[in-house]
Amino acid sequence: MRFLMALGLLLAGPAGAQEVYRCGNSYSSEPCKNAKTIDVTPAVSNPDGPLTRLIYLCKRPDKTELWWIDRPCSQERWDLVESVRVPSNVDWKTQMAIAQRKRADDARQASQARHHYHSAEPGSGRSSEAHCEEFKQRVEYLDSAARAGGTARNMERIREERQRARDEQFRAGC
Repeated sequence: MRFLMALGLLLAGPAGAQEVYRCGNSYSSEPCKNAKTIDVTPAVSNPDGPLTRLIYLCKRPDKTELWWIDRPCSQERWDLVESVRVPSNVDWKTQMAIAQRKRADDARQASQARHHYHSAEPGSGRSSEAHCEEFKQRVEYLDSAARAGGTARNMERIREERQRARDEQFRAGC
């Protein structure tokens, strides 16, 4: 039985050579009127391995220091503070430096976002229409940031900021 299956695969030729056609809402191996050819070649991954990896910032339950490690914190029974994706083709010290820089950049962006949010509060001398537009842009920015994804901690921060922005927008009568 296995021999017949192997023989059938050999006679069928390479899988990427077979063409698939889209005919309206269905797919077929035979062309139809106004058929569109669909690329069914498999996605090729990087032969050198993954270009990035996750490293984890952990806190030991009995200590206050934070440690970067290359495996999930739970394997050491430590608490996860944050995980960061870094290039895999650099040494450990460079990976930690990149992660620290990303962490600092995220904190700076969060601080700037809070400053921008507070500067758009009603009563600062601008028209109500201008305030409403600023609130709308702030919510759209936070929605975009949420769609981009990130760590659980960052997503929670975005969710809270968005809720505050929507509350202020409502209070301003927008």
